[in-house]
Amino acid sequence: MPSIPVRLTTLMVRGPLRALAPSILLSLGCLASHAQAHAVGAVVRTDAGDLVGTATAAGTAFLGVPFAAPPVGDLRWRAPQPVARWSGVRTAQAAGPTCMQDPRIPPAGVGNNSEDCLYLNVHVPAQASTARPLPVMVWIHGGAFINGAGSQYDGTVLAREAQAVVVTVNYRLGIFGSLALDALAGEAKAGNYALQDQQAALRWVQRNIAAFGGDAGRVTIFGESAGGTSVCNQLISPAAKGLFQREIIQSGTCPSVQPTRAQAVAVGNAYADKLGCAAGAGQLACLRSRSALQALVASPAIDAADPASLGQFSPHIDGVVLPEAPRTAIRAGRFHKVPVLLGNNADEGTLFIALAFELQRGTPMTEAEFQAMVKGNAGDSGIAALASSIVLDAYRPGRYGSPNLSAAALLGDSLFACPTQFLARALSDHVPTYVYEFQEKNAPAFVNDPFMPWGAFHAAELPFVFGTRIVTTPPSPDPAEVATPAQWALSKTMMGYWGRFAATGQPNAAGQKAWPRFNRLLQATQTFKSQGIGTELLGAPYVRHQCLLWDATTLLGTLQ
Repeated sequence: MPSIPVRLTTLMVRGPLRALAPSILLSLGCLASHAQAHAVGAVVRTDAGDLVGTATAAGTAFLGVPFAAPPVGDLRWRAPQPVARWSGVRTAQAAGPTCMQDPRIPPAGVGNNSEDCLYLNVHVPAQASTARPLPVMVWIHGGAFINGAGSQYDGTVLAREAQAVVVTVNYRLGIFGSLALDALAGEAKAGNYALQDQQAALRWVQRNIAAFGGDAGRVTIFGESAGGTSVCNQLISPAAKGLFQREIIQSGTCPSVQPTRAQAVAVGNAYADKLGCAAGAGQLACLRSRSALQALVASPAIDAADPASLGQFSPHIDGVVLPEAPRTAIRAGRFHKVPVLLGNNADEGTLFIALAFELQRGTPMTEAEFQAMVKGNAGDSGIAALASSIVLDAYRPGRYGSPNLSAAALLGDSLFACPTQFLARALSDHVPTYVYEFQEKNAPAFVNDPFMPWGAFHAAELPFVFGTRIVTTPPSPDPAEVATPAQWALSKTMMGYWGRFAATGQPNAAGQKAWPRFNRLLQATQTFKSQGIGTELLGAPYVRHQCLLWDATTLLGTLQ
């Protein structure tokens, strides 16, 4: 069915007909249901002005909605500012520009980049009504804080299946979202602009979502990878208090280490020097005078084989937006007490090994490269060397079949599966917690890798959570074309769980396999694959992913 823009019309009753108006309106009311009277139309009023979206049989989409002023010129590296009001009806039928990034970086890079990028998209299911508001799901995209966009994710199917209003948001990326400098310290709400943009979007939701048929008292923030890390960071950010009532963290648990302010400022100082903007009274004016492209090109280099290089753009512990390390805060109970659903994929590491080695050069990882990756800068003696020796033995290629599979298992276990288990234990001491592992081994991959199967790779669950393809560069396959009926059934089941959690704070619903709440005794993990939904108990994923080793290795690290 073609998209049909719809505008509101007003019936004016004049002259002799005015006396009949009550009867006419009463008769009309008999012909229209109460739900229709409160249905969400294609024109909605926000606090900045009216919007017209695109209505289809599936619902209505409002795309490219500004939630903050363009962060350009003097607003570059400032806290997000209010949107200027507009007159008339603003068209919201195409996604806004994506935030500045290098679109060549796979798998999430997208084009149409601009500094003017603080836009969101609202997907309203057909049955939405302002009289009976639906739960709201606000998606924070991944991409290592350097790429991606909310517009990559079409929330239409999820909105329909989850019976929720789905909102996808942009936020400033790379150096635009992370710059820290001493010169910025004197400005109000300086630093961690990516997290501040997400909070500005959530405040927009609180002010406006009722007009779209959403319930501002039932807001779930959910995200994957860097989006999941963002969700975890918002859990402890004082400025996020009251902006959401549930969280879903997908493959992005709170990292054990996030940059300190001193580390972030060191990166910022080097960046300013590269742009020729020396410290002093004119430094900020100098930095803001550079073009967006100049500012992007001067960004610190990243190396796909070195996860630490991506840490340059992660949110840092600034004492204000992010007051302390999230893991420390959560363990101590210093966080917003809301239900949390979290999980990881069974084979998270395959994507990273493929991107860093095999897809770049066309040959698989060697055993020497695997050993070098593990040893890193540990040296030949001391606790670090002991830890690397233990890890090398635990992940020896003979056990996993090849060096690349060993490396993938190591990365997946240490960076995702075991942090998920750690976070689940810490959260479950304070709030209702539900844990999953996505295990679909035949999830559609966006390239053909002749050197190893990707299995349930990092981000493989995304088409299943949204019920549609995720727009990437290069393009990913469309599950509607390549997925099996069993995979589509899995997708519907997952959307049902996600939607029920958004509605009630727990994922269980009639007709679905029960999902037990996680606690330290039961340690229940729900497993998702097209062969069926399962429940693993008593820490089975903890054992399978060698988490005792990683807990011990972390402890050894604190003793150095």
